[in-house]
Amino acid sequence: MITNDDVKQLFLDGQDALSKDECPRREVYTQFFRGIIDHNWLDHHPGGCKRDMAVFRQFNVIPKYCFDCYKVLIEPRTVVELFKLMVFFEKLDLPNDNTRKCMAEARAQVSGTYKGYIYCRGIEEAEKIVNMIQKPIADEISKKIPIAVKRGCSEYSLVYPEYAQIEKSTTMMKYKEEWQIYENMVDEKFIIDAQLSESDTHNHSSYTLDEYVTMFYWLQYAATISDMSYLEISGRTMKPMANLNRPSLFIPVDSNKKKVTKKTGRNDPCICGSGKKYKRCCGIPVS
Repeated sequence: MITNDDVKQLFLDGQDALSKDECPRREVYTQFFRGIIDHNWLDHHPGGCKRDMAVFRQFNVIPKYCFDCYKVLIEPRTVVELFKLMVFFEKLDLPNDNTRKCMAEARAQVSGTYKGYIYCRGIEEAEKIVNMIQKPIADEISKKIPIAVKRGCSEYSLVYPEYAQIEKSTTMMKYKEEWQIYENMVDEKFIIDAQLSESDTHNHSSYTLDEYVTMFYWLQYAATISDMSYLEISGRTMKPMANLNRPSLFIPVDSNKKKVTKKTGRNDPCICGSGKKYKRCCGIPVS
């Protein structure tokens, strides 16, 4: 079983490595990857998912390739479980080395907090992987982590809710052949990254400095949404991030107590954790 001490030590190793980093200001990446890179997916356009998203953003149509793209969604309930899922993905051996991703959800229009994805070609492969990982995740992390199969990118479902409907009792959305002209228009101008090659992979012999920065971001994210489990990893309080459009009230996992909704009084401590009274912080009327 992956323990809290395991992930705490991983974070401490990262902080030690970053303290020796000669690049003082690294770009903050919010996602962790393992497995093959998306432009190497079976029969995928060499431009990868960036090309597919360019088609969607420019013309509001879903590329044909994405209709057979499925993902296994694993939803850790705390940042500690997110770290453990990252370690699990690091060790996970899949026949096709499917792309695996851990992230903290920061998109304002998309619900949820912590997520792990395994990308698959076709619903059959996704269902096989669910059967493959359910018991190991229960043994290594927790038996209570939700696992489900979803279709393609979340952005697509926001515009086309029927795209997300994959239950056998529903009629699944199909590609509209007239959309091909829009894909062709994007392909005429899309610039493919010449530095990428067929041998490129997200796999490394050890964690990178950029990945250690990602881990630090996850803990700040947890502090911002009041997921106090982050203290089990960091060992110290962290300053919440500004402008993170996520719910600020976090409900602890494995709580047997019934949730009680209580109205915050004007003189009560502010729910954001600032230390100020509610009336002088979030309770200030907006003019």
